[in-house]
Amino acid sequence: MISHTGKLSLVLLLAMASAYPQAALAMSNKMRAWLKDMVPQERMLQVCNMEAMGKLDADRLVDYTFSSPQIGDQTVKAGGAAYRRNGHWYKVSYSCDTSKDQMQVLKLTYKKGDEIPKDKWTQFNLFN
Repeated sequence: MISHTGKLSLVLLLAMASAYPQAALAMSNKMRAWLKDMVPQERMLQVCNMEAMGKLDADRLVDYTFSSPQIGDQTVKAGGAAYRRNGHWYKVSYSCDTSKDQMQVLKLTYKKGDEIPKDKWTQFNLFN
């Protein structure tokens, strides 16, 4: 299980990186060090979430919105995730395979779903 502090740290780090792209390059070594300090399952989940965010052009991704992700040795399956793009939340499911050290995504497949109505955001702990 990923700690609330770990998720909050990642959200803040990703928000800063997306707002200041040059800072993202400078922080890549810090991010790698931060990821290496995580337990393997948490590291894999964060790496997969970051990759999915990039592919979806999302500024937020919550992997447990509708159901908990399934985590294997080198695979994450997030069937009940949500991502935010341009102030709107959408359903998404993804499958992600990582390297043995969980630091690199080898394969990511995803399926976009419907937009989540704004009146449901509170129910699913989504925010703008």
